[in-house]
Amino acid sequence: MLKTFTTIALTVSAFYSIAQKFTIEKAATPYSNIIEWKGMGGILMNKIVNSNQIYLTLIGEKDKSIWNQQIAPPNEKYFFISSENARYVYFLRNLNPEAGKIYFDQLNSAGNVKYTNVNMQTVIRNLGYDILNLELKNVVVTDKALVHHFRYHDKKEKVFVDIATFITHHNMLVYAVELGKSKEDDVKSGKTNTFQYVGFTGDEICFADYSSAANSKAWNAIVFNSKGQEQRRLVLKNKASNHQSFGTVGFGTTGSYYIGAEKDVQNGLVTFHNGNFYFSILNNLTGKNTLELYQLDQENWKLINSHVIHSTLSKKQINIGIYPLNEALSYRISGGDNGEQTVALPLDGSTSITHSFNDSFIFNPSRSIISDKKEFFAVTLHSGNLFFDKNQLKKEGNVEFEFIKK
Repeated sequence: MLKTFTTIALTVSAFYSIAQKFTIEKAATPYSNIIEWKGMGGILMNKIVNSNQIYLTLIGEKDKSIWNQQIAPPNEKYFFISSENARYVYFLRNLNPEAGKIYFDQLNSAGNVKYTNVNMQTVIRNLGYDILNLELKNVVVTDKALVHHFRYHDKKEKVFVDIATFITHHNMLVYAVELGKSKEDDVKSGKTNTFQYVGFTGDEICFADYSSAANSKAWNAIVFNSKGQEQRRLVLKNKASNHQSFGTVGFGTTGSYYIGAEKDVQNGLVTFHNGNFYFSILNNLTGKNTLELYQLDQENWKLINSHVIHSTLSKKQINIGIYPLNEALSYRISGGDNGEQTVALPLDGSTSITHSFNDSFIFNPSRSIISDKKEFFAVTLHSGNLFFDKNQLKKEGNVEFEFIKK
C-alpha cells in the first residue's frame, strides 16, 4: 500500500544556537511544490501518479509537520486564495461562476478540509443583475468570508456598477451588495475611480472609490461585515500634491493576480489592515518617481516610509499592486524603466527591501520582506524564519528545512 502521508524525523541539529535543521521524510511520490500560508508556514505538496489527488503537509515552527491533508481538484487545477490574518485558505476550482456556482476546497488553520460549491446566482439576481453580464475583478479571503468583487458596465446608462458577494466560512451562506455606481465619463476623465477592495480587519471588510471633484479629493470607504451589512462609511481626504496616476496590477494570492488583466488607473491606493488605513502614492515632486506610504492618524496622513523607484521620472506608465503583510506593505512594481520588482515598505519605518520580481513571490509573500538567503523559499513566523531550498523538489528522498529564531 502506498504511503501517502509523510512521517517526520528530526536530524542532527544546529550549527548555531539560534538555527536548527530538520528533515521531513519522503512521501509516496516526490514533493513537487511548496506554497506559503502567511503566518502559518509552508505547505509541501505531492501528487499521486494517475490521480488528481494532491497531498498537503504544513511545516511551521515545529520540527515536524503540523498536519497532513489532501484535495482532489479536476486535472490538478486550482486557484490558491489566501491573506495575512485569515484563518482559512481556499483552493478554487473556478474563479468565475460556472452556471452561477463556485466550486472549491476550503482549508482551515486546524487542517480541516471541506469540498463544496456555492450558488451565487440568486443573490446577484436579487440585486437586479444577471451574473453572466458581470466582469470579475477580484477574489479575496478575509477572516470571516470569501469575497468576490464584480463590475457591471451599463452601456445604456453609461455607468459602472460595482458589486460584492460574501460567502461566510462557517455556514457557506451567500450575501451580495451593490457598492456603488461610477459615471463612465467621470472614470475616463479621471474625476472618479471605480471601487476597489482595500482590505479587512476581523469582520470588517472594506471597499473604497476615489473622487477628485473640486474641493473634495477623497476616498469614499465603505466597511461591511461578512453578511454584507454596512457597518460604517468614511471619507478619507487626499491632501497630497505632486503625485501621478498609475495602473493597478494583481499581487498576492488573490483573484486579481490570476485574472491578470487589470486596467484600472488610480491616483493612489488605500489599504485597510489591522484596523489602520494606509495610503500609497507615487510622488514626482523632486523629479523622481518615489513610492510613499502614509498612515492615517486621526484625520491626517502621516508619512511612515518611502522608496525611490526611479531617480528620474519614468516615461512609461508604472503599475502597482499591494500585498498587505503584518510587517510591511509589499508592492509589485511593473512598467516603468527598471523592469519588474518588489518593494517592501516596513510599517515601523525601517529601510525598504527590494527584489527582482518573479511569480514565486506570489506564493511566497514572506520572501519580499526577508533580505537574506534570497535563493531559498522563506517564511516569516512568530518566533523566527523558516527556509527551504526548492532544488529539493521533484527529487526522490527526504527534504530538509532550516528554522532560524529571531
